[in-house]
Amino acid sequence: MLSQKPEIPLYLIGLVIAVCSSTALTFVVRAFARRAGLVDPCGERKVHVNPVPRIGGVAIVLSVAVSMTAIIGLFGQHMLATNARGLATVIGGALAVHLVGLVDDVRPMHARWKFLAQVVIACGVYIAGLRVTTLSLPFVGIVDLGRAIGMLFTVAWFVGITNAFNLIDGLDGLAAGAALFALTTMFVVASLNGLVGAATVTIILAGATVGFLCFNFHPASIFLGDSGSLFLGFMLAGIGLLGSQKSPTVIAVAIPIVSLGLPVLDTTLAVARRFLRGQPIFRADRAHIHHRLLSLGHSPRRVALLLYCACALLGLSGMLLVNDSAYVAVVLLVIGLGVGLAVQRLRYYEFEELARLVKRGVRQRKVIGRNVRIREASMRVSDLTDLDHVFDALEAMFAQDEFECAEVRLRRSFVGAGAGTNVDGYRRLDDDLPVWAWHRSNVTLAACWEIRLPFLAPSGERIGSLVLWQDGRADDVSLTDMHAIAHDLRGVVEQKLLALWEPSHEHPDAAVAMAAAGEKRRGTEHQVLLPRASERGTLAIEKDLGAGGKGDAGVNRSPRTSSGGLRHRSAPLS
Repeated sequence: MLSQKPEIPLYLIGLVIAVCSSTALTFVVRAFARRAGLVDPCGERKVHVNPVPRIGGVAIVLSVAVSMTAIIGLFGQHMLATNARGLATVIGGALAVHLVGLVDDVRPMHARWKFLAQVVIACGVYIAGLRVTTLSLPFVGIVDLGRAIGMLFTVAWFVGITNAFNLIDGLDGLAAGAALFALTTMFVVASLNGLVGAATVTIILAGATVGFLCFNFHPASIFLGDSGSLFLGFMLAGIGLLGSQKSPTVIAVAIPIVSLGLPVLDTTLAVARRFLRGQPIFRADRAHIHHRLLSLGHSPRRVALLLYCACALLGLSGMLLVNDSAYVAVVLLVIGLGVGLAVQRLRYYEFEELARLVKRGVRQRKVIGRNVRIREASMRVSDLTDLDHVFDALEAMFAQDEFECAEVRLRRSFVGAGAGTNVDGYRRLDDDLPVWAWHRSNVTLAACWEIRLPFLAPSGERIGSLVLWQDGRADDVSLTDMHAIAHDLRGVVEQKLLALWEPSHEHPDAAVAMAAAGEKRRGTEHQVLLPRASERGTLAIEKDLGAGGKGDAGVNRSPRTSSGGLRHRSAPLS
């Protein structure tokens, strides 16, 4: 095996040196950070309860430098000669990003300045020659991106992956563990493609991460900090491109994306969530994947192990793409389904609301039909000159809509002696008289939403209301037609009531007797005599009011239309 793979001793020695040097240097850096006061304080967004040193990235960078120096001294520079310029470019850019993160660890910087510095460094890497200029797409072929689009793609890749690791560095051992699994996949890809230099740097970086994880896993005694998370992210972005250079470009992009699936997914969700909420993209929150798992009751250690398993699965999926590009569609499909199920289980309300809006958009034809029916009914009502016909039109319209019940209620002062007799114009009474009522069969009002739209006199005094009920237990509870009801139908019915209603000046008992003797229910099932108004059953939503309401001395007068009768399509439900 050594004759076929002479670089194996190089990899093993590099790994051992990196692990040992990282362990020792992390111990030293942790002690220095405590003495210098370079610690991460506790806060509402923090998981830890005690201040923890936060410049662990320095230990990783120093251990990589020590290991690279030892390897060059033992094996010579020619072992790293394969794509040496690309390696030097990646390491140089990663060191620059590391310095930016270290400055932020010592003296916090604004997010936009860190982002701008990352963009400048990524542009420098592009100018140095590490870039993507073509893209191979299925069924399309090779697409030349051009210089401008190629630069945008390269910069977006480096900046996106770098910030992805910075964003998931919110739980003990999470960012370092995710980097370790991604580095394992990229090491396999680089070694199979014969890129000894890229594979050596990858295995050394993996060893440095392992040594650091001994102190970083829960409960962590030192954090990566921005200096470490930005360095790891930039190195992974660069090595991901270098390690896949011999594959078709679509595979070269797919392998690192799949390998870095957790940070890429978390960053994508964070940007999408904040955009949907109208929140600034750079504003921190407690809704990352690890935060959601913690809120579900998992311990920090268990969350880290669960996400390690996810990273391991994604790493294995990335390895499947190395030799046979025919697996790309299948692997990406399986990953997409798994990601969709995982995001659904995390219950991000932003995406649930987005799905609801999309679902509602599919039903726009139904919504348009409902609004058109309401507007047409409003036009028909506006041409009527008899309240009986107005109520008939309302019954026909609501029978086609999704409301369960509907009532027209009028204030006692308006029913008995005309509007304006009651000075208490602002009170909202549940003992207003229902002059028209309609409902479907087998309806339980206790489970319904109640919507009340006021009828107003020209003076601004409330004379009654249109009351609607809709079943709140239904899967599709929609109020999309309320605009047409509130603006068109309500106004037309209000005008007809003001113009056509004849107030009753009779004794209340005589009015009640008229109500008991005159009208029959005209429902869809059978006809029954309307009960006396004084014996009307109490609605489920009115039970808390007790028997009798305040205002107008609690008098029960039977409302009258211009034809002299009470117009109920059904007795209110008990």
